[in-house]
Amino acid sequence: MMKKLRLLVLAALVVLGMSLATNPVEAQASSSTTTPKKLRGTWYEYKGDKKFNIIKITAHSFTNNGKTYSPSKKGYQKLQVSKWGTWYSFNKTKSASKDLGQYKTKKKLIDNTYKNVLVKYKGVGSYHIFPTNKYYHNFSYSVLD
Repeated sequence: MMKKLRLLVLAALVVLGMSLATNPVEAQASSSTTTPKKLRGTWYEYKGDKKFNIIKITAHSFTNNGKTYSPSKKGYQKLQVSKWGTWYSFNKTKSASKDLGQYKTKKKLIDNTYKNVLVKYKGVGSYHIFPTNKYYHNFSYSVLD
């Protein structure tokens, strides 16, 4: 009797193990059309020759150098916000040319004061830094340089 019970428990564990192995649990990023409050605002990255890349983020829109993404748009310009850890993605796509990158905010020392900046990660080791004010200095960096 005890031997049959052990075999039954062992069989149940094998079946449970196989079902977990064939149906792994995937980590899902949360997704919505509302941008986080900490990312909202107008952000500037100096590109040289008195020119700036400008990102403007409102509750329901993301504008990058004049191109706007919002819930009312169609196709790849339809706003979709996803969170993965501390990073946020806007309209994550398989097309490298349409991928907007991942974003988060952090404090950075600028003019002897810690300022809130928007950090954009796109590509391997490339970080673009966008302060809330126009500075004629590019704070962006690459970890592979």
